Amino acid sequence: MFSFTNEERTYLTESRAITTDASGNEILVGLTSEETAFYMGYARQRINGEHDHHSGKRYLELHNKHDMARIAVLGAEIQFRNENPTVH
Repeated sequence: MFSFTNEERTYLTESRAITTDASGNEILVGLTSEETAFYMGYARQRINGEHDHHSGKRYLELHNKHDMARIAVLGAEIQFRNENPTVH
């Protein structure tokens, strides 16, 4: 099971990038638990200066999948706010 750091969780929550799956696992929006673990592991390696060129293609595919889902969440939030301006 993957675990976000407090700093990651704070940032990802603010950017609407994190959610909880049906099993109660924190995951990146649009990704499975396994995909989240791979994505975050790869991202952490990159931050630490480690480069795994073999996994880069999968990371980019997951990045696009996650980003599209996150944009959809933001769009739904904006639509809700526009339709319900007094509710925040």
